Amino acid sequence: MQIKVNNISKEYNKGLPSYIKVLEDISLSIKEGERISIIGPTGSGKTTLIETLNGLILPDTGNIDFIDVPLKKKIKLGSKPKLSKLASTEEIEEYNKKLQEWNDEKVRLKALSRKDRFEIIYANIQIHKTKRKIKNMKAIRKQVGVVFQFAEYQLFESTIEKDIIFGPISMGIKKEVAKENAKKYIKIVGLTEEYLKRSPFNLSGGQKRRIALAGILAMEPKFLILDEPTAGLDPNGVEEMLSLFHKINQETNTTIIIVTHDLDNALRWTNRTLFVKDGKIIYDGDTYNVLNDEKFLRENNLVPTKLLSFVNKLKAKGFDLGKVNSLDELADKLNNIISKKQDKPKTNNRNK
Repeated sequence: MQIKVNNISKEYNKGLPSYIKVLEDISLSIKEGERISIIGPTGSGKTTLIETLNGLILPDTGNIDFIDVPLKKKIKLGSKPKLSKLASTEEIEEYNKKLQEWNDEKVRLKALSRKDRFEIIYANIQIHKTKRKIKNMKAIRKQVGVVFQFAEYQLFESTIEKDIIFGPISMGIKKEVAKENAKKYIKIVGLTEEYLKRSPFNLSGGQKRRIALAGILAMEPKFLILDEPTAGLDPNGVEEMLSLFHKINQETNTTIIIVTHDLDNALRWTNRTLFVKDGKIIYDGDTYNVLNDEKFLRENNLVPTKLLSFVNKLKAKGFDLGKVNSLDELADKLNNIISKKQDKPKTNNRNK
């Protein structure tokens, strides 16, 4: 599956003093398996952009193509063969053959379970501004899951279990299966089964975010979009959450898209970055390249990463460590330099 955004724009309050253009002529392509960060100043249009990616907001101009979306299609019995009154002997023989095939197919379909009467097909779906209902929007939202920064807005059921199974059941999954999957996903996000019978409204902010994530993961999307997923978490929680996203990406080829102000985490966990400013994408490319450009970041009101700032200071002092994406990599390279200096034989400068 692939998402192609084609020249979309979005504006609010047209003709009023409060008019604002939130997105302007944005185009991009997103494939399965990518790890993407979306960065930019507050109010630049990042959240609005991700809301268009699963049809929560429709663009005013342009369109978004969802390519090769898996859809369930009911297997139907074809029309019963017909025979002309003036048919020849050969035509009658051909008719009898087709009629037998038709009857065999009828018996086969009748023997199928309700679940097996559907097949998976792949279709292209386009969303754009329209007054009509967009067909197959549910299929898009199954494949493109969004977890918002304020998770409490996504929680509404009386128990955590009901919240997690709501999406899958609405997509046609049997309740018993959805409940079993809820046990699986509550563990994946780092909580125990005991939480399933509790109210989601009695949890901490970090726990609510985990429950909202479990509800989206239960839909098994191909694109997982997260708006400030580590906000409010302690360092251990941040590490656990980002490690989880990385694991999901590696094991299921799910695209991970993270909206974040934490550039150090973007550097460590993503390899492609979209820089959004004033509703436009001013950079789309390698994460390391843009975050290593301190001048560009400062010109666009972002503070450079602490890691690369330190690495660049070392470079200015003559210690070029090359490309460094994490503290672990930095520690390894510094240890190598220290080890080499310690292993270097001392020169004897005494005159003989």
